[in-house]
Amino acid sequence: MYNQNPEIPTVLEDIPESEQHVLLEKLAQWIVRRSLTAPAILFLETGKPLNFLGSQLLIAFSPFVQAFFKGDQYHKIALILEKDENVELLIQLIENPKDDTSNEIGET
Repeated sequence: MYNQNPEIPTVLEDIPESEQHVLLEKLAQWIVRRSLTAPAILFLETGKPLNFLGSQLLIAFSPFVQAFFKGDQYHKIALILEKDENVELLIQLIENPKDDTSNEIGET
């Protein structure tokens, strides 16, 4: 796969687990802050069997969505959501949010 920006990872293994967890926490905070908890959990739970396909769709739409998200966070989240364990962790983080909502997705 041709990657125009060498800083953007192309496989999940290129993203350290600590960074994966931080990005999932930021995404969960973004969802909770916008009161999208119920729809997000419903979508994630029903889409679990298709999470790899969904993550690939996120990558396909990345040129359009990057107008709203800064940096390479969007692409990293798409890769992170390939794994079933990460989807389950995201659901848990949404269900049990932390109080700190600073430095969420889309902010630098």
